[in-house]
Amino acid sequence: MADRPHRLIDNAIGAILGAACGDALGWPNERVGRSSFRDRQSQASLQEFTRWTRRSGGRYYPHEEVIEAGNYSDDTQLILCLARSLLRGNQWWDYFCRIELPFWSLYERGGGGATKRSVDAWTDGVPPWSRERTTKDVKRYFDAGGNGVAMRVLPHVIFDANVENFACVAKNILLDGIATHGHPRALVGALAYGYALWGAIRRTGSLKFGEVVEDLLDNSIKWASLPEVGSAYYEWLKAANLRVSTYEKLWKATVDEMTSLLETCRKELSKGAMSIDDDALRALHCFDKKISGAGTVATASAVFLASRYAPDPIHGLTKAAYAIGADTDTIASMTGGLLGTFSGSEWLSSLKNTVQDSKYLAEIATALVKKNMAPKSAEIPVNGIRARLSRFMDMLLEKKPGDLVDMPDGRYGQILSGNEIIGKSGKFKVVFRKVACDDGQTLYFSKIKKGAFLTEAGREPRKSRNGATQLQRSLSFGPKLPVRSLEKAVRFYTEVLGLRIRKKTQEV
Repeated sequence: MADRPHRLIDNAIGAILGAACGDALGWPNERVGRSSFRDRQSQASLQEFTRWTRRSGGRYYPHEEVIEAGNYSDDTQLILCLARSLLRGNQWWDYFCRIELPFWSLYERGGGGATKRSVDAWTDGVPPWSRERTTKDVKRYFDAGGNGVAMRVLPHVIFDANVENFACVAKNILLDGIATHGHPRALVGALAYGYALWGAIRRTGSLKFGEVVEDLLDNSIKWASLPEVGSAYYEWLKAANLRVSTYEKLWKATVDEMTSLLETCRKELSKGAMSIDDDALRALHCFDKKISGAGTVATASAVFLASRYAPDPIHGLTKAAYAIGADTDTIASMTGGLLGTFSGSEWLSSLKNTVQDSKYLAEIATALVKKNMAPKSAEIPVNGIRARLSRFMDMLLEKKPGDLVDMPDGRYGQILSGNEIIGKSGKFKVVFRKVACDDGQTLYFSKIKKGAFLTEAGREPRKSRNGATQLQRSLSFGPKLPVRSLEKAVRFYTEVLGLRIRKKTQEV
């Protein structure tokens, strides 16, 4: 048992990196058809990150953004938000709801609608179930049963890996969950996934085939109960029962649904080599657009793939990431997180070094195990959050590459690059900033600005072959940073900030 602390750290790092790698592998496939997948598949190995173009802005502000190979999405961002919050000790929930989540809304990449609506409430200074919200908003909150909670619970399990009673972990998972989602599908799914993670990371021996599923089914009482977690919970439950007169009954029905999905996992695993992954995932409703994003479905899918591919984890990760038609980034992230809890990090091979912010991900996993708490308490804002964030964004967009910025969550960073994209109509532009934080995380900010943005000749901006406008290319700052000492600058950016220098010149 002497090596248990070291093993726990390795498994925690493997879990966080596994989740991030799954996220980065699966994100490009989230909204592609099978024909697009075949084109992409022929161009790169399934076990390599790819550079891709993301379409954003909806109907009114359509634009494209290049996503660099290995970049992660909201799944990993929210894992990190929660991890930093837990290192705040007893302040963790308030810190998460009133500092991390509102600030996340400025740099989120692919965040779910339910999470963003709840964050909007916290930014106004009230919970999403508050009577101060509209009836429609509160109803949508309690109807939100997506996987946005399950995908971020990993830090709870790492932080409390040595706690002997899962009930303590369950309370924190529920409290975390109600911050953004109100339907039992989101919360039960998160509790079941949390229990699977907790059991796996505490193991001292090898994992037997199908053991995760059996453990969940045999110990359902440990994850299926509705925990009681203090004053915020009672206020929430009162609001829940106003919207759904028999919330406990709905909870039980969802537990039955989760159990049924786990029994399907058991049935498919019992087929051994005869089981076909796509058929199994289809039986778990992974490809059913009406329910594929549910917390219960995501948990069952991740548990199935992690159980099936425990002896060969990298293939389990790629199966999830390329399950075209499913919520690939989240399922791959959850599968990768679960695989990492009992496989460590070596199985990730080169992926673990090329995923975005790999060093920071490993450091925060270690901090959770060692409980390296924040040195001082934070001042938790209640009012004025939206105005504060608005001022920050205005300031940020005035900054240029090389400038330092103080951020709303107490960190500081340096702008690495910035550019602008003008919409085809010329009636809006999107301003981008890439920021390296002092702790090692990279944040990508963007803001849409409305106006009349025409070229100097009065014409609508022309697009180049890669979709960039003429003005975009002329305004693209890029990561060109003039310095007095090239040698000292290289040492600062590589050794202190952990960044890669792609090009350096001796121009004066």
